[in-house]
Amino acid sequence: MDAFATADDLAALLNREFTEEEESWVTTLLESASTYLRDAIGQTVYPQQSVEYIDYPTGGRVDLPQYPIVEVTSVERDGAEIDYTYRPGYIMVDCDDPVTITYTFGYSTAPDRLRDLACVLVSSALLTVEAGIGLTAGGLSSAALDDFRIAWADGGASSGMVLPEIQKTDVRRSFGRGDLMFAEYGR
Repeated sequence: MDAFATADDLAALLNREFTEEEESWVTTLLESASTYLRDAIGQTVYPQQSVEYIDYPTGGRVDLPQYPIVEVTSVERDGAEIDYTYRPGYIMVDCDDPVTITYTFGYSTAPDRLRDLACVLVSSALLTVEAGIGLTAGGLSSAALDDFRIAWADGGASSGMVLPEIQKTDVRRSFGRGDLMFAEYGR
């Protein structure tokens, strides 16, 4: 799946240039960081996609599983279009029979914040990758140049590409379905 950032984005933020070979693995790292962010968000927010979704309404309501919703193209029951009402994150229909909803969700370009977070995650992993140590060798606590030394802190939850829990919660609230609560009440 598309990464939130490109090797050029990371190069600009780090004020450095990557060779063609480096660009390939940086792109792979950015894709991994983007997958991590999607998992943290709980949604595939980029790239924009059009999908068909089949579900049984509960009391006439069908919650759409991906967000943000760009547009609902059609709602069908037994192959025929039916009337529906769209509300942020769900539709309302006058039946409880299964319906097929065709809709588009996601951002057409990666949000700047997610681009920057993907770059931060990869940037934090570059030292260990460039040193040939790996991605999850533990939390780096210090490095020295003379007699080359690297010291490691814990190898637990802070190792590899990891966001602090407060940032995970904030990203999930900003880009996941948690946004629906604010959209409905105009906050």
